[in-house]
Amino acid sequence: MDPKRYARLLVKVLPQPIESDGECNRITTVIESMMNTDLNPEQEALLKLLSQLVSEYEDRTIPSPAITPTEKLQHLLESSGMKQKDLGQLLGTSKGYTSNIVTGKRPISKEHAKILANHFKMSVESFL
Repeated sequence: MDPKRYARLLVKVLPQPIESDGECNRITTVIESMMNTDLNPEQEALLKLLSQLVSEYEDRTIPSPAITPTEKLQHLLESSGMKQKDLGQLLGTSKGYTSNIVTGKRPISKEHAKILANHFKMSVESFL
């Protein structure tokens, strides 16, 4: 990557943390103008930076749909290919107890939330 060429792009776009919808729209317009084109390494770096800025702004300002800890666990099990048997071994629970956690008949305990958070690299609060 050529630092001088990248610096010229930065001066042209002036990226900064996004604090308003107007600024988000401005940056989104720049991103859209870069899509479906062959980009040089400097443009790719700028596109990545701008995309991160928009994503961070949207994460702060657009509420995400609330999902229960049980729904989150079910999704993680499905997407990771983990079976209830494997989950039971991870948590140190019986087959029936594990099934009750997965179906929502039993809440996820704080101890189990810590184990799940560590395993799936998420916050403990995600499972409580």
